[in-house]
Amino acid sequence: MENRRYRHRTCFMLIFLTLVLFGCSIKTEGLIPDQPIETARQFDKTVKVMEVEGGHASKFGREAYITNEQYRDALFQTLMDAKIFSGVAKSGNADWNLHSEIITITTEAGVSPTYAIVVQYWLVDPQTGEEIWRKGINTRHHVNWNEAFAGGTRIIMAVEGATKKNLTQLVQELSIADLH
Repeated sequence: MENRRYRHRTCFMLIFLTLVLFGCSIKTEGLIPDQPIETARQFDKTVKVMEVEGGHASKFGREAYITNEQYRDALFQTLMDAKIFSGVAKSGNADWNLHSEIITITTEAGVSPTYAIVVQYWLVDPQTGEEIWRKGINTRHHVNWNEAFAGGTRIIMAVEGATKKNLTQLVQELSIADLH
């Protein structure tokens, strides 16, 4: 009888932990800026969002990371929403190719975590192979202890906040860049 209760408690805890971990995982939708991004201008050019480099999958008990696919999807959706280019694609041909590499990710954990992300972006003319623009963007986001009950949730909020800021700054930098 006691052994049966132990198995039920163990099973319940495993299910509970699975639900908590699944609910606290980073989702692509959380990385996309919530508000419309104001831009200085739009370009009558199409852009292809190339594969992202430098991302990692998160591991339980370790720092929170963003995968290459998640970042690419968030980047793609951000550019679509911003309407800075006449078209945005993930495949096929475009006037420009936008490359990106996640250079650094740091988490200052604790009761109030801070997350920092540095991403290098560059535009290439696929016809000539010429790089026409390059910019490294470094953003941070701090989450106070009272913004969420669970520490894992606060870390995810910090990851999402820093990523949203990075993508917002990218669109703003592109909109003022001297691109032709």
